[in-house]
Amino acid sequence: MPRILFISGSDANWLWLSDALGDRFMLVRESGSFSEITKRVGLVSPSLAVVDYSPQVGLDPSLVVKELRELAPDLPVVALGSKTSTESVVNALRSGVRDFLGLDSSAGEAVKILSAVLEKAPQTQQESKGYVMVVLGGRQGVGSTTLAVNLAAQLARRGDGETLLLDFGLPLGDGLIHLPAEDKQGAMDFVECVRNLKRFDATLAKTAFRKNVQTGVAILSLPRNLADLRDISASDALKFLNLIKSFFQNIVIDLCGFSNLEFVASLLRSADSTLVLTPQSVPGVVTTAELIKSLNDKGIASRTFELVIAPHQKEVALDADSIARKLGIEKVHTLPDRRTTLINAVNGGQVVSLTDSKDPYTKAVSALLDKRISHLKGGDGTEGIASTLKKWFKK
Repeated sequence: MPRILFISGSDANWLWLSDALGDRFMLVRESGSFSEITKRVGLVSPSLAVVDYSPQVGLDPSLVVKELRELAPDLPVVALGSKTSTESVVNALRSGVRDFLGLDSSAGEAVKILSAVLEKAPQTQQESKGYVMVVLGGRQGVGSTTLAVNLAAQLARRGDGETLLLDFGLPLGDGLIHLPAEDKQGAMDFVECVRNLKRFDATLAKTAFRKNVQTGVAILSLPRNLADLRDISASDALKFLNLIKSFFQNIVIDLCGFSNLEFVASLLRSADSTLVLTPQSVPGVVTTAELIKSLNDKGIASRTFELVIAPHQKEVALDADSIARKLGIEKVHTLPDRRTTLINAVNGGQVVSLTDSKDPYTKAVSALLDKRISHLKGGDGTEGIASTLKKWFKK
């Protein structure tokens, strides 16, 4: 789905364009300073930018277009405004936009104009958006929430961008217990965010989530009443999850115990890493095998998974490699048995990865992340928008 960055300070125009484009494009809005716009370009890697030329308080739209052309020369830009304002049309065309979209256009005309601009745009390699890591478990109590929280905490500490923890595991709300966050007014749950999909922009992304003060990790949980999930469509839920990738560079999703396999499978298709936890026991392996088979039946190949044995004990006859072969997974990680330490940390409102960098569990999680670091930093050596941004901010 083509990604469109809409630069506007007008809520009315944002809603108009969102309604006009419907499901044909992924629309992301930015209304802040040019510094914020450049960051959004780097995260979203948009296919096209729409700059609002209607009268408003904010940045000079012609200056925005000029700076966008310097930042990303191949990014096509379309102006939005009233065609009855001759001055706006002339200024827009002089600044170098590809076309002018009138606010009096029909939805069909809007889609036709933007599609035509996209067809003529040079094809460039798109950089990835937020890096998504999913943590799965065949049964509750295998430590998926503990791992998800420690992954999020370490990602935040590494300074590789803003981190979001999607606390979707069961029992409900365990992520907030492991990683305490302020109970601020206005904080949303997942269903509320999806209901506000068309209004979700950079400002809302900064205010809608609870945050852990110590790490800065944002946390989004399921509603307290799981029946509320019936009020949103799976389509809108996935649109929202795709949208927030443009606001967070690291997203960790705890899905242990989530019963809707259709939704889980949809998330796994867009995930960059899937970690499957299992205990070092036959019952645990059998449960995990059943989960993997169910996902295979929905078209998710287990060879894309990475296995995590937690806790791992060398003296147990069922070793990690044997379990991996049984489950048909090539990559395998192990986490040491640190249950007492981990329980004490949770009881004290702490995260082991933050309190003790030398703890074996902390080191094991760090080693797991090290194997993903090339993906997190885009370490394929490609010169793209992200590289351009680094040079830009060094000026």
